[in-house]
This record gives sequence, C-alpha cells and structure tokens, in this order.
Amino acid sequence: MNDFSPKYPKNPKTLGERIRKARIDKGFKIKALAKIIGVTPDSVINWEIRGIKPRNKVYKRLKEILFSSES
Repeated sequence: MNDFSPKYPKNPKTLGERIRKARIDKGFKIKALAKIIGVTPDSVINWEIRGIKPRNKVYKRLKEILFSSES
C-alpha cells in the first residue's frame, strides 16, 4: 500500500480511525478522497492522524461518500 496510513484500524475508536478504515475499505487513496471532497490531502491526514475534526459542510460530504452504506 503506497499511502500515508499508519495502521489499518480493525476496531476504530476515534473519528479519525473510522474515517481511515472507511477510506481504506472503499479503496480510496488520501489524494483521491481529498479531491472528491474538495479539500487538500493534508486535511484528510489531519482528520485521520492528528485528531482534527472536519468542518460540518465537509463532514456531510465525507459521510455521503464513506459512510452512506452504514446503518
């Protein structure tokens, strides 16, 4: 895997881990997800690794893309 993702979170506990797991499960690289959502790759890294929460508008889009099939 040529992506900046530390470890695959099998049992995600934080929002960042949930985002990382969903992104990997859906087959998105950080750059591809960032482009689709309209943010920089650094933003995705901030959410996944640094514990920074996405803004509301961005989070809605993120949920549509990554979590739409979850109940």
